[in-house]
Amino acid sequence: MRIGPRAHLAYCTNVHPGEDWEQTRASLEGPISRVHAQIAAGRAWALGLRLSGAAAATLTAQPAERAWLRHWLAKHQAYIFSINAFPRGPFHGTRVKEQAYLPDWGDPARLDYTLQVAELLAELTSSDNQPTISTVPLGYAAVAHSTEDRTRMQQHLISAREGLARIADRTGRHIRLALEPEPMCLLGTAREATDFLSHHFACDSEARHWLGVNLDACHHAVEFEGPAHALRVFRAAAIPVLKIHLSAALALPPTAAALQRLASMDEPTYLHQTFLQTKTGALARYADIPAGVAAAQQQLHHLREVRTHFHVPLHAGSLGEGLRSTIAELRALLDELVADPASCDQLEIETYTWAVLPAALRAASVEEQVVKEYEWVLAEFKQRGWNRA
Repeated sequence: MRIGPRAHLAYCTNVHPGEDWEQTRASLEGPISRVHAQIAAGRAWALGLRLSGAAAATLTAQPAERAWLRHWLAKHQAYIFSINAFPRGPFHGTRVKEQAYLPDWGDPARLDYTLQVAELLAELTSSDNQPTISTVPLGYAAVAHSTEDRTRMQQHLISAREGLARIADRTGRHIRLALEPEPMCLLGTAREATDFLSHHFACDSEARHWLGVNLDACHHAVEFEGPAHALRVFRAAAIPVLKIHLSAALALPPTAAALQRLASMDEPTYLHQTFLQTKTGALARYADIPAGVAAAQQQLHHLREVRTHFHVPLHAGSLGEGLRSTIAELRALLDELVADPASCDQLEIETYTWAVLPAALRAASVEEQVVKEYEWVLAEFKQRGWNRA
């Protein structure tokens, strides 16, 4: 859907199983259709589609399935403005953790997958928007990356830009690639992403027209830099913000009870990078909840707050034991957007952790929860003078 003077608003379908095209199609026919019926029946509706590597390969090889998808889009008055090509492999029901960043941009398989998705997006999207593909922030920082690895990453991004330009020449579709900074990745903060892209643009002047960032509000909140601050950093450096994920992280006070509750939320599927902020403002970064909790328990009296990469539903209230979401920081980001609509025109709700949330937050179905998130976002924008078109 359109909202405000120029923005597209969708939710990312990575909340639903989509490990292959069969699962993705079932999600489109089932929960995604039900969300559409409640949110935008009879109206144009934006779709933020996740395509795994397996799903993209099937769509590429089977014209009949692409025809089915085009028919589905027309039937639902839906349009695709963005595809999530961050996790190429499984994302539900199995251990994902650091595998979410593989292949990284040093691997030619990442380039091949990205351009395959771009070809599909060129065929599926309309000519009146500039679609985007979100992707990994180069790679996971805990993995050793040599100078040669980083050079290959640069080269593969140049090849991606060249491939996107060829697609544009052939189809008229100008598809842009959005690197998504994430805690403890090679691009974890707004400053790291800005430094890298400024250097990359200097080396490849054409890249600025094809490459930018996907600002995930949860990720920047975990880094204690705040998504509104991140937007200002990108804007000041003239780094294109191609898409924004409307999301919230988990925050808690440094108390024994809160840490015990956080420890109980550890689960085997996703990586929950956990950051400790001391009373002096210093940060300590840990790859997952157990290591973060263990470190925090040793220095409770020196800490100000703990945050973890656990996407919290936007409409959720208190989680108990002092646990809260970083929703106030997301509201500050909305203020920045409304004040400067040209900052970004692609907005996507992204809470993908439904299956691993505490039981109290899983009482309703996923589609019911997504509808509540839409209602929250629409109400927040309405308070700021933005209405759905």
